[in-house]
Order: sequence, then C-alpha cells, then structure tokens
Amino acid sequence: MSKINLDVRDNYEYFEELTYSEKNIKENPIVLEPKRNNRDWFKQSIKVDHSSVEENITLIIEKKVSLYKYGIKLHCPNFTEKPYFRFDSDGPAHRNKTDQPLSEQLITTPHFNSFDKEGQEFAYKSDVLKSEEDAKAIVENLDFGISHFFQETNLKLNKGEEFPEIKLNEPRLFEIEPEIDPLNGIEFLD
Repeated sequence: MSKINLDVRDNYEYFEELTYSEKNIKENPIVLEPKRNNRDWFKQSIKVDHSSVEENITLIIEKKVSLYKYGIKLHCPNFTEKPYFRFDSDGPAHRNKTDQPLSEQLITTPHFNSFDKEGQEFAYKSDVLKSEEDAKAIVENLDFGISHFFQETNLKLNKGEEFPEIKLNEPRLFEIEPEIDPLNGIEFLD
C-alpha cells in the first residue's frame, strides 16, 4: 500500500493512545462546506479534545456530491504528516502486505485504514463492516458511518454517547422571489 510511517513505528504506543483512548468533540451539527479547490466535495475539520494527550487533533469529514463516497479521518500534524486513522466508504480495494494468502490480502471498501507496529499502513474491516447488510447501510448513510467511526475510535460528542448530525451547506444557484411574476404579465387564453 504505502511506505513505512516512521512516526508511527517509532511511537506505536502513542499512536494507539491517539487512536483508541477517549476523545471528544463539541460541535453539533457538523456542517460540511463546499471544498474551495474541488466543488465536487464537501469538507469540514473539527477540533478534537483527547482525554490524555495535549495535541492538536482534528476530525476531518469529506463527502463527495455524488452518492455514497465519503471519508472520515483523524489527523495530528504534530505527530505525523498525514492522517493517522481513516475510514473510506468507497473507492479502490487495498492489498495488505502480509503473510496471508493473496486472496485474503485484498480488502474492499468500506474499510478502515490504520498502521501496524512496524508503521505499515493496512486496511481492515471491523466486525460490523464484515456484515454485508450493515456495511451497505454505513456506505449509504454518512450518519451511520460517523457513528461507526466514533465507536471504532472511542470518539464521543460532548462526552456523551450520541453522535453528531451531519449537514451539507449546499450553495443555491438562484432563488425565485415570489413577488415577481415569472410570466411578466403574460396571460394564456383557453
């Protein structure tokens, strides 16, 4: 998949703490805005408060305008350059570099992306994602995807159990003003 992440390899316990210890966000709803450099995508970055680490951690949510393609990431730029944990709802399958048979190395989407102790990135399916029915529901509904991501990474909303609502701030091309006659006074006779 990718080259070795030396930051993760050299600080694996810290990586695990960043990923799996309790974290919180305060923002609800999370409003995704059109990306400036690509209008086919919506994006929002949210500050994450970690229970035991004082770091600048960000939850990044990106959703393509078309159906069913979105990604959710955790990023800590002071720890490592790229996001250190992510979820892909759609996209290409990943081949994990393992000693498993070739047929078991390919991980289709949806899946999570994480790192092993050697800093090697790998894709995996949680037990929930192994269920075809559950995986389909998560792919088709960003709210389900967020809730599953929160469960997988021990992320909470306001230290509670609920999950944030996700909204899209879709720009309007134009608005029709009701007081203006769209036919400009033209009447049709029967």
